Amino acid sequence: MDWYQMARPLIFAVDPEIDHHLVANGLKIFNRRSKLLSTMFYSKNRESLGVDVKGVHFSSPIGIAAGFDKNGQFFNSLGGLGAGFVEVGSVTRNPQNGNPKKRIFRLPEDQAIINRMGLNNDGVEVVKERLADCKHDTAIGISIAPGHGLTTDQMIQEMVDDVEIIHDQADYVALNLSCPNQVGVMSLQKPDILIDLLGKVSNLMIDEPVFCKFSSDLTSDELLSILSETSHLMDGVILSNTSTSRDNLHSKNKFEKGGLSGKPLLKKSLGLTEAVFAKYGDELPVIFSGGVFTTEDAQAALNAGAVLVQVYTGFIYNGPSQIEHINRGLSENKILKFVK
Repeated sequence: MDWYQMARPLIFAVDPEIDHHLVANGLKIFNRRSKLLSTMFYSKNRESLGVDVKGVHFSSPIGIAAGFDKNGQFFNSLGGLGAGFVEVGSVTRNPQNGNPKKRIFRLPEDQAIINRMGLNNDGVEVVKERLADCKHDTAIGISIAPGHGLTTDQMIQEMVDDVEIIHDQADYVALNLSCPNQVGVMSLQKPDILIDLLGKVSNLMIDEPVFCKFSSDLTSDELLSILSETSHLMDGVILSNTSTSRDNLHSKNKFEKGGLSGKPLLKKSLGLTEAVFAKYGDELPVIFSGGVFTTEDAQAALNAGAVLVQVYTGFIYNGPSQIEHINRGLSENKILKFVK
């Protein structure tokens, strides 16, 4: 048991959002000196883990999902802890405060979290300036989402405008089609709406690959049906976003509203990944997200067909050494899947 596991009861005694701010403030200190974190946490850059996806090089297939560094303030620090990439955001056109607090709940018996943050962020212009002001030591994805209170047409146009504004600070762009904590966003998964959105993004002629993040509440058949009409307009998929399902949970907070993340999503995300890989193979790369806590979880995602794997809730439960532990385990396994 490492120091974080011993300290976790005290850490978890603090409100989750306050805890996140404390961690974030600590990580900000090292964003321009991430090698210090690498030294402190014994994280290593292993050439054997490098992977190229759609022309982008990732030093490791293990990265941090959107929502952790919402505003592009400590991405290099996360890279210093071993992350091969960090997905910043989701960002919206204008700054948003998000939903009223309290809005994050831990479910320790289920190794899960429920959040209803509501896409709080500093806005795309501020985040772009921040990213431009600091050299990127790790690959950066930028997650784009629509703001509050927009019609479908307004959501599409705002997201397209945001991609145009910020894409040059990204190694890849992620379109958040499935946030359950803001009214209207889930409708972006409808094929006719998604075709419109992706067509307009394609017209921007950007160099960065575009990935679409889908809901974990879709069935495999529903997801494949959507992709049958839209896959030719995107470069890959992120599987998957948080869930509104509360099946088989045990924690007292299980009835809180919001998106569920963590271990309960692992099996569902694996199933969606297997379905997409079975139909599209390497033609449509999958970034896996959902319940990865261990090397075995990450390897299961890669075995299912994913080329990259994101962590978030597992990082909160296992602490800052989690990514290095997974990287070391994958390196020793030497059975990674690589896509050029």
